[in-house]
Amino acid sequence: MTDPAIDFEDLERLVAARGPPGAEYPVADEFADLVEPYVDSVSYDEMGNVVATSEGDPDAPELMLAAHTDELAMLVDGVTDDGFLEYTMLGGHYKGNFPGQQVRVGPDGVPGVIGPKSRHLMSDDEKESLAENLVVDVGATTREGVADLNIEPGDHATWDREVTRLANDLIAGRALDDRVELAMLLALARSEAAADDPADATIHYVATVQEEVGLRGARAAGYSVNPDVAIALDIFPADDYPAGGDDGPGVELDAGPVVEFGDGTSEYLFNGVLVDRQTRTWLTDAAEARDIDVQHAVMIRGTTDATELQQVRGGRHAGAVGVPCRYTHSPVETLSLADANEATELLAEAIRTEFPGREEVRRG
Repeated sequence: MTDPAIDFEDLERLVAARGPPGAEYPVADEFADLVEPYVDSVSYDEMGNVVATSEGDPDAPELMLAAHTDELAMLVDGVTDDGFLEYTMLGGHYKGNFPGQQVRVGPDGVPGVIGPKSRHLMSDDEKESLAENLVVDVGATTREGVADLNIEPGDHATWDREVTRLANDLIAGRALDDRVELAMLLALARSEAAADDPADATIHYVATVQEEVGLRGARAAGYSVNPDVAIALDIFPADDYPAGGDDGPGVELDAGPVVEFGDGTSEYLFNGVLVDRQTRTWLTDAAEARDIDVQHAVMIRGTTDATELQQVRGGRHAGAVGVPCRYTHSPVETLSLADANEATELLAEAIRTEFPGREEVRRG
């Protein structure tokens, strides 16, 4: 088989679609349309997860590869008398990313801005602190003017950014977490459909919802798909830039994909996944077979869909493959297409590599 590679037009289409948590349908529909020619079936569950399945040998394992459709967003929860939009943050935002940003609001993608307080009006303390009480300005002057723009409380806003190509095959933009990984699933499905030697395993390419607000879609999709092995595809925070860290980089761009040891919401790895040795070895052996360098790391203060997938129906093998990414959870997430393509090649090899059956208890 030829090495699978991301189609940049696929990625642009996935990023152009907007997917705030709970309203990811444009992204899910885009993924479903793009993957449909390369799989045997495409379905949606009640949560809005997309499950695209390529049927394999009934005696071979069933594998689930999952990437999420949602992105960090803002939930409009109020409108002022003079037409400004108040909001609640959805997902793990950094407040410093908000002042001076452009956004798109509501079902019609109305343009808006989040304006900082004028520096001329700030006290000395305010000049050195994070802004508070920010609102979205869509140009309206009354509540009625906001309604005339087809915006109402309960709608969402997302960053007004697309994909930008940087030097050395790097790309930047909003929602690369996790649209790059959706593009990886498409590349893999396309490659498998054209292969003379497709994998024996049944492969479920799953686009999950509401990952950024608690891995909710993975909980539902994992239960319904019920795979033998489940791998979450996500970004992994890189710290290879001046503001990244004080101890030297732990994860770098252009050094290969990350095979996680585990992740969690604190330095004690609460509420995260601990990747079992079989899964980790399965992935690293696949990388060695393709001569792909991988990085191993623990994601601290963050989790992936693997956390929920590991607990499906009493537990199963689960892990996470990450694409190193700078400036995570910002409007300018930056990563290397080379790392993403190598992660896809790793998965192409893994799905052809024998894995313990469901009846085998995890040991060692």
